[in-house]
Amino acid sequence: MNIPVERINALATFGYTEREAEFLYMVATFSGFFVQRQFATYLGINGRGPVTDLIAKALEKEHAREYRGELGSRKMYHLFSHALYSAIGKENSRNRKVGRYGLLDKPSIRILTLDFVLAHTQERYLEEEADKVEYLTKHENIGVDVIPSHTFVGKNGSQTRRHFIERFPVFVSGSAGSSVAFSYIEDEIRSLQTFGSFLQRYRPLLQAGQGRFKLIFASDSALNFPPVERLFRQVFSPVQHQRDMRQLKRFFWLRKMAEEKRFKELAHRDLVEWQRGVKRYAAPEYQSQYEAWKKTGTLPELAGSAVPPINLPKFETCLISSYWVRKPVSDMLEAAPSDAPLSAPEHPAQGA
Repeated sequence: MNIPVERINALATFGYTEREAEFLYMVATFSGFFVQRQFATYLGINGRGPVTDLIAKALEKEHAREYRGELGSRKMYHLFSHALYSAIGKENSRNRKVGRYGLLDKPSIRILTLDFVLAHTQERYLEEEADKVEYLTKHENIGVDVIPSHTFVGKNGSQTRRHFIERFPVFVSGSAGSSVAFSYIEDEIRSLQTFGSFLQRYRPLLQAGQGRFKLIFASDSALNFPPVERLFRQVFSPVQHQRDMRQLKRFFWLRKMAEEKRFKELAHRDLVEWQRGVKRYAAPEYQSQYEAWKKTGTLPELAGSAVPPINLPKFETCLISSYWVRKPVSDMLEAAPSDAPLSAPEHPAQGA
């Protein structure tokens, strides 16, 4: 992960060391929340000395606030300072804002997101929404209509279209056969239905990669690894894809009938199917497909033969351990308490 030197220097002006500045930059970029063990993970130590120094400094400077987790089980820290975020060009980041109930939405999943990043610090991340959209459209020649998005309607009726609203990490991978890696961070509810909805939203984008993209399902539990992999294979199977395209084409026909007020020609089950489709196919990419279908009467995916696509997106599972730390850094070990362990467990192998 290449953090711009000027960003590190900007944070150093607040009195932070280089390693502290690097860590705070990652917190501000990916989570907004952190816990003590995560800074120890980044340093590669098990001691508390440097960790305590950072937290005391951030609290004293009013750059962070301390919170308690459920039942007061652990301390969490929210990096919120407008001055600090402004110094690194992220003054409008949602990570610094306090949301409902006085916390950001699901701080636990944001902490797990930071764990994921700490386990993949060697990658080149596309940090902000604009970075992701620009890279995909300019370097991967991906149409903006297939990039997952959501339109927010303001109180005055204004509309704002945002992409990648989940804010899960996206990085450019150096591994062979895959140029961009998207991620899904599983929360404590572990809902297969939620992951299935995510796959439906991201399917057009992942398919557009023609085998160059992959999705990493990350969790602190391997419980759902087998079912989510089966679900992924099912969603991206050629047979299922053809079936879904035919369902989409039928919805377009029902939509056109409704727009022409030809309801008397439709059965009750047709009206129910149309109403359900309005919700299911509300994303902008379906609008562009609908316009193309009205002109040609078919969808690009169905225009040719039914030969299954051969360049399917890749899928990986990643088990994130809360206790993983990198290989010890000698100079930081010297600063750790004398009773701190001199070694740490290696990171467990990622699922494939």
